[in-house]
Amino acid sequence: MALAPDNAPWYRRFRMLLGIYVLAMLFGVREFVLARSEPAVDMESVEWSRMADVVSRVNPADVDTDYLLAMEALKKGDRDTFVRHMEEALLDKNAKHNEMLLQAYAQHLFTVNADYRQVNRWLNAWRTNHPASAEAFEIPLGAGPRDANDATALRLELESIDWVLRHEVRAPDDERPQWRVLLWFRPATEIDVREAVAAVTVLQLSPEQRSGFTVTCLTLENCQLVPR
Repeated sequence: MALAPDNAPWYRRFRMLLGIYVLAMLFGVREFVLARSEPAVDMESVEWSRMADVVSRVNPADVDTDYLLAMEALKKGDRDTFVRHMEEALLDKNAKHNEMLLQAYAQHLFTVNADYRQVNRWLNAWRTNHPASAEAFEIPLGAGPRDANDATALRLELESIDWVLRHEVRAPDDERPQWRVLLWFRPATEIDVREAVAAVTVLQLSPEQRSGFTVTCLTLENCQLVPR
């Protein structure tokens, strides 16, 4: 193969490297598009269980393995094993790159009424390590809005929380037979989950109470009426 002379244009002297670079870029884009188009593995599926089993044997010490095994345990109703794997990944191995792990642990702590400071700790770890997250934090409701006034009161309370970027109230359906509120956070704002608990507590108040009081929560379970 003839070499390009030293005074040849740069694109002639490096055309082979440019060709390799372009091919690599095209291949990378193709793989990215294919990966994005493939559906995520359903946690309830046999494929998830097989994946968890294979990964645990191939790379048992990896934090992502802890996440897979934790979710597999949760699927089987084994909360002790779920917590053990979560805490091994987050506390012992200081995992921060796995967003689903941070989300699942924060959600679990909230569900079991853990100390609000621990819930805040892991919600904020999720927020700071994954500020562009599209995932939501969920608050189950004992009962949903009874009428338009309830819906408006709840909306106003949620909109008043600085760290809540967006919220959505979802009615029961075939998969989830319970009312719930989904919250998306503002990346740069510190989260205090007690504010969200206070906001949804407004549904338990009568219209007269709402006009004369606000709700302040000291913990996840201890909320008080405060005169306006």
